[in-house]
Amino acid sequence: MGIICAINARGLFRQLVSWLLVAVMATVAATFSYLKFEDYTQEIGIAQKPEASQQSSTSDSLIANYVLAEKQMLKNVIAVADSILSFPQWSAIYSLGVEKREDFASKALFLRNKSMNFYRQIRSLPVPNEKKQSYDSLLEVADNLRLAGYEIHYQFSLESDAVGESIAKAREYANQVKSAVSIIMNKEQE
Repeated sequence: MGIICAINARGLFRQLVSWLLVAVMATVAATFSYLKFEDYTQEIGIAQKPEASQQSSTSDSLIANYVLAEKQMLKNVIAVADSILSFPQWSAIYSLGVEKREDFASKALFLRNKSMNFYRQIRSLPVPNEKKQSYDSLLEVADNLRLAGYEIHYQFSLESDAVGESIAKAREYANQVKSAVSIIMNKEQE
């Protein structure tokens, strides 16, 4: 039917569009026919289904990819936690003046964004069933890091607070992150 319309089209533009549509329809039809043929050959047993060894190697590669991503995330998380722990006391920052406080506020914003990005990345990791418990621990670490980043940045919105409670909370969360990461790494080495 598409070919008949393409032949009967009047004008160069209409003919080009008609022939393009015919080519697209033929490609789509051929693709779906091929896919249907593959399904049919597997049903009647002509084509071999993937063996269990292929499925286990796929599972092994998923686990290996997860472990690699987890190790990289843990390194990144430790770096951000260390940066939060190295932040000076609020009284020292407050006494430096407005320009230096703005520099620290910029660093705090960077750490907050970085910690939130790691949290999002960890939440989007594909998790094999064998690594579910490890993933839950990693997610808890990421959540604590996210909270630490939030607290360190929140301190700079409290201009009148000379106590620095948010920096202290951020340090608590960062310490929890570091201790949880060491526990995860010790479990991985066992």
